[in-house]
Amino acid sequence: MQQRTGQDVLRDVVSSLAPAELEKLDATCRAYAARPYPPQPLHRSAGDPLRIGIETAVLLPVLVAVVSQILADLASGHIRAGGTRITRWWRRRQNREAAEGRRAALTSPVPELSDVTRQELTDWALVQSRAAGLSPAEADECARIVVMAVVVRSTAPSPSPGGASSGASSGGASPGGAAPDIPDHR
Repeated sequence: MQQRTGQDVLRDVVSSLAPAELEKLDATCRAYAARPYPPQPLHRSAGDPLRIGIETAVLLPVLVAVVSQILADLASGHIRAGGTRITRWWRRRQNREAAEGRRAALTSPVPELSDVTRQELTDWALVQSRAAGLSPAEADECARIVVMAVVVRSTAPSPSPGGASSGASSGGASPGGAAPDIPDHR
């Protein structure tokens, strides 16, 4: 079974929230890998409460940073119930390490939930998405997709140690990193 990476999760998020920007995703990811940045707040004009007039090109770099930050936090064990403010402050103090974690999050396999509950991951993803300035609907959708990707990864059967062959994909993996079948709860 082919493991999904952070880039697969990011592609799912972008195809849901900013599908017109999918063609720019690879170039944006290359720029991000060269210099990973923490999620920066998306500034929306005061007269633009519901994304009217906002170009989706503005959303893509924010989504890249948010998804990589969430996955890096999950992989490093930074997700703790109630620890968002302190963890965020401490993470910014260790900028180089955090940048490497965000860079690796896009190319590494999606981390497992391990000691983090599904609700803690959902809450963390919502906080990160809202802090970046995503609308409530966008933040909910981003969190839903990230959580589903991690849950699918955590519940997928592990390949047997001696039976995995490189280059061959089992029937469970979707070709080309396509999005998993995620139920829509709107």
